[in-house]
Amino acid sequence: MVQRLLLAGMLSGLIVALFAFSFARVYAEPTIERAIALEEGVAHGHDAAEEGTVSRSTQRNAGLLTGLAAYCAALGGVLAVGSACVHGRLSLRPRSTVWLLALIGYVALALVPQLKYPASPPGVGNADTIGSRTQLYFLIVIASAVCMAASAWIAYRTRRRVGPVTAVSIGIGLFIALTAVSTTTMPAISETSRDFPRGLLFEFRVYAALLQLIVWGGLGLLFGQAAEHVVKRDRRREVVAHHRIPNA
Repeated sequence: MVQRLLLAGMLSGLIVALFAFSFARVYAEPTIERAIALEEGVAHGHDAAEEGTVSRSTQRNAGLLTGLAAYCAALGGVLAVGSACVHGRLSLRPRSTVWLLALIGYVALALVPQLKYPASPPGVGNADTIGSRTQLYFLIVIASAVCMAASAWIAYRTRRRVGPVTAVSIGIGLFIALTAVSTTTMPAISETSRDFPRGLLFEFRVYAALLQLIVWGGLGLLFGQAAEHVVKRDRRREVVAHHRIPNA
């Protein structure tokens, strides 16, 4: 079953990547083009971009699609492994289990890091601090994931003593408290130039947030249906095999 779930999760990720690519190509990419034009100058911005190792045309087409396909397929595989690990441990249907895991993953790996360090278009931030800013972003992702894992584990361990509703409330409250501590202790980044249009910055960040929501939400819906089908088919096979054994 694990192999079939893994295959279904990765295929679901590839399908979701097509939708995410369409959204990014239509909405997010134009804001990046406008930011590049502001950064390098409207007159020669596109010429300067084409002189790089990878042209902007390749970046916003094949490069974007390849990156999203790899990202979504990897997330689909992670959801598949996660759903296989908790299968039978939660009193939820496979579809609901995938939805829960997708929600947890989105909050821990996308929402919290974006709230602390929101995405920025080209032209925002000092080029010399890209490395340190990238390290801080990955640190907040790891910290948020650890906080979520600890909160989920405590909620799971206490569910029998206090009930599922209270256990979930404890887990949510603990996650909020832990992430509040971790995010406030990490340094803030404020390198946005006063000359950069605030409307463009807000638009870019909204599209970046919506892209993550499309990826995680699409994976939850699509892979949730696929996982339901895979688990039901495996159960039918087990029942058929069980009935055949006494007749052998």
